[in-house]
Amino acid sequence: MVQEVAFSSNQDMDLALKDVFGQLKRSPDLCTAVIFFASACYNFPELAKRIREHFPKSQVLGTSTSGEISSEGFSKKSLVVTTLTDNVTMVSGVIFDDTDKFPIVNKSKIAEAAKKVGITLGQNGANHDAFALTFINGLCNAEESTMALLNAVIGDKDFIIAGGSAGDDLEFKQTYVSYNGEVVSRGAAVLFFKTKKRFIIKRENIFAPSGKRMRLSDVDIESRTIKTINGQSPRKMYAKTLGITEAEAQNAALQHPMGRAYGEDVFISSIANFNPDGSIGMYCRVLPNSEVELMNPLDPIKIADETCASFAKEIFRPGCVLLVNCILRTIGFEQKHLTTQVAAVWKKYFPVFCGFSSYGEQMDRLNFNQTLLAIVIEA
Repeated sequence: MVQEVAFSSNQDMDLALKDVFGQLKRSPDLCTAVIFFASACYNFPELAKRIREHFPKSQVLGTSTSGEISSEGFSKKSLVVTTLTDNVTMVSGVIFDDTDKFPIVNKSKIAEAAKKVGITLGQNGANHDAFALTFINGLCNAEESTMALLNAVIGDKDFIIAGGSAGDDLEFKQTYVSYNGEVVSRGAAVLFFKTKKRFIIKRENIFAPSGKRMRLSDVDIESRTIKTINGQSPRKMYAKTLGITEAEAQNAALQHPMGRAYGEDVFISSIANFNPDGSIGMYCRVLPNSEVELMNPLDPIKIADETCASFAKEIFRPGCVLLVNCILRTIGFEQKHLTTQVAAVWKKYFPVFCGFSSYGEQMDRLNFNQTLLAIVIEA
């Protein structure tokens, strides 16, 4: 697979599009798929329409972001467009709205898009050569319902569905996703890949379990709010378990998120805020009577190098690299002045790459936070 990446920091949409279209050398008629990542500073519906018009023969997927990633490193208020070209890869997409309310009505649309590229439904292990890239609106708490719907339609427990939640530059007003120029703000856009090229999809975790556990005794699932921990004030119990004062809890949240264990894997659940009543708002769904563990930070540069080295051992010539990096990771890197170093590690291993800072990450039927999701396809 051949990937081209174009970047523009121009906040004028017309000039940004002129920049990126001028950087891309391959003819628009030859591109198999086009994926774009756009800051909330642009008129997203108009942007999606214009990019689709430029690539009328390609499958075009897009998302609004809270930061963009390209060979320029981490950026803000920018536009990144990547084209993917390959004659042994088929792609087909679908977009649907209101997945937080009526997900089942989209079942037939999803099945049709998957079948269009030859994905077999309802058979475990039948799709080793296929996966789905998802962009889900990030402010309607629809990630879990969307993943459940997609997995139910595909019906193959080995099929990989992976992606991220759309952002809006931390404004928390409205996020967008698009497919072939159509835009929704309470749904999801999905691009199915079926390819003869080898691909690997992995999560990178920069936290380790601390051994300090808590039981979530009362939870509002829909609003993702922890109301009590061990029957007491969540803020008080979080601080007590961590060994800090309640006043220090908010500042500790970024470095000590909660973790959920599934077998040997740990998935991060990040704290959104400590409410005045002592309850805790979360960025992904938590369940009553479930146990979580507070996490400790690891060296992100060391972990990044280990992650990239593991890809290099399995795919000698990466042709396409897509990165979904949680916005909370990005903020943490910025606070420690590590964004340049992290990007330098990616440049060391990958000749080309791009992605975005997301409001959440999804894979393995789960929604989680503070994680890097990487998709690497061989050249």
